[in-house]
Amino acid sequence: MANQAAIVKRSAALLIAACCLALFLYGLPDAACAAGDRARPLESRAPSTIALSVGEQRQIEPGTRLARVAVADPAVADVLVIRDGDGRGGILAIGKAPGRTSLLLWEQGRPAPRTLTLVVQPAAAAALAGNGVPNVETYGQDVVVSGDAPTMEAHQRGRDLARLAANAGSRASARHGDARTAQSGLAGGGKGESADSSTIVDESSVATRSVVQVDVRVVEFSRTVLKQAGLNLFKQSNGFSFGTFAPSGLNSVSGGGTSSFQVTSTAPIASAFNLVLNSAGRGLFADLSLMESNNLARVLAEPTLVALSGQSASFLAGGEIPVPVPQALGTTSIDYKPYGVGLTLTPTVLSAQRIALKVAPEASQLDFQNAVTINGVSVPAITTRRADTTVELGDGESFVIGGLIDRETMSNVNKVPLLGDLPIIGAFFKQLNYQQNDKELVIVVTPHLVSPLAKDAALPATPGERSEQRDGAVWRSYLGGALSRDAGPGFSR
Repeated sequence: MANQAAIVKRSAALLIAACCLALFLYGLPDAACAAGDRARPLESRAPSTIALSVGEQRQIEPGTRLARVAVADPAVADVLVIRDGDGRGGILAIGKAPGRTSLLLWEQGRPAPRTLTLVVQPAAAAALAGNGVPNVETYGQDVVVSGDAPTMEAHQRGRDLARLAANAGSRASARHGDARTAQSGLAGGGKGESADSSTIVDESSVATRSVVQVDVRVVEFSRTVLKQAGLNLFKQSNGFSFGTFAPSGLNSVSGGGTSSFQVTSTAPIASAFNLVLNSAGRGLFADLSLMESNNLARVLAEPTLVALSGQSASFLAGGEIPVPVPQALGTTSIDYKPYGVGLTLTPTVLSAQRIALKVAPEASQLDFQNAVTINGVSVPAITTRRADTTVELGDGESFVIGGLIDRETMSNVNKVPLLGDLPIIGAFFKQLNYQQNDKELVIVVTPHLVSPLAKDAALPATPGERSEQRDGAVWRSYLGGALSRDAGPGFSR
C-alpha cells in the first residue's frame, strides 16, 4: 500500500509538472505576444500607404490578431482575411481598378482602428513610371497629374499613365453602371444610368526654361543669263532690192516700178547692242543686235525671333500687294496679299538641352507675266516656294534648309523657213532669244534656350546709342572737316 501511494503521488507530481510546462509553453507566449502587440501598435509595423497594380495581390501582415477589417471602395480594391492557427495571418489586398481608397483594421483589444491607404495604379504603371515622372493620382473617374518633370519625355509618360488610368476607370465605372442598370431594370422601369467620362486634370510642369531664341539667316542667290541675237539686212543694186528683217523690225515699205524703193525699219532687238553697217556705194545696209548679260543678286536677312515653348513666331521680309476683289452691288474691296521671304517656326522644349523645332520657310515674288486684269486693274501673280519640316536640335546647334532651287529656262528662235536652217548663212535669217533664271534659297536656323534679364539689370546699349554723342562737340566736326574723328555732328565713327 505504501508503494502504491508513492506511485500515485509521483504520478500526480508529474502531471502537475506537465501542466505547468504546457502552460509555460503555450499560455505565456500568447500573453507575452498580446502584451507585446499592445505595447507595439500597428502603426510601427505596417506602412500607412500601400501601392498596388490592377490585378496584383499583396499580403499585409500586421503581426497581431485582427477583430475585423473594412475597405471604403470595394470597386478599387478588395481584401480577404487570412486565417491561420493563431488568428494572426493578416489580410490579402487585391487591386481591382485604378484609384485610391482607405482600409480600416481593428486589432483585438484596441477600440480605435488603424487606417491604411491603398493606391491602385494601372497594370502598365511599372513600365511607364521612372525617374522624373510626375505624380498620377486617381479619384474616382477623375485623374490628377501633379509635380515637376525634368524633361518633356517624362511629362509625356505621366500623361500616358493618366490616360491609361482614366480609360481603366471608365471601363470599371461602365461595368458597375451596367450592373446597376440590370438591377434597376429587373426591379421595374428599365431605366439605367450611363457612366460619366473620365477627366484628366494636368497640374504638372516641366522644369526647363520655356523661352527659345532662334537666330535665322536667310540667303537667296539669284543668277540670270540672257543671250539675244538678231539681224536686219538690206541690199539694193541697179533697181533690185533684197532684205530680211526681224519680227516687228519693219515699219513701212514704199516702192513701185517707177519710184525709188524706201524702207523704214527698227532695231531687231530694242534692248540689245546694235552694230550698224551702211555702204552707199554698194547699196548695203545691215543692223546686227547682240545681247549677253549675267545678273547676280544676293539677298540676306538675319532676323532673331523669340517664342515660348509650344508657341509660334514668324517674320516676313517683303511686302503686301493690294488686290481688288469684286463684291456685291458693283462694289470692290481691297485685299492685301503678302510676298517676300518669310519664316514661321514653333519651338518645343524637350529638356534642358534638347529643342524640337518646326520650321516653315517660304519665298515668293511677283510674276507680272502671268498677271490678270480685275476691273481694269492688272494684278500680278505670285510665285511661291515653301517647305515645312520638324527637327530636333541641342541648345546652340544649327541646321541648314537648302535645296529650294527654282530654275527657269526659255529659248526662242525666230527664223525664215529654209533659209534659217542653212549652216552659217542661216544666222542672217534668224533671231535668237535665250534666257535662264536660277534662284536658290538657303536658311540657317540656330535655337537657344534663354532667360530674361534680371530685375534692375543693366541693359546692353544699342548700336545707335553707341554711335550717338550726348552733348557732343558739334563745332569740332563742323570746323575740322576730314580731320575730325566724328562721322558727323553728334555722331562718332
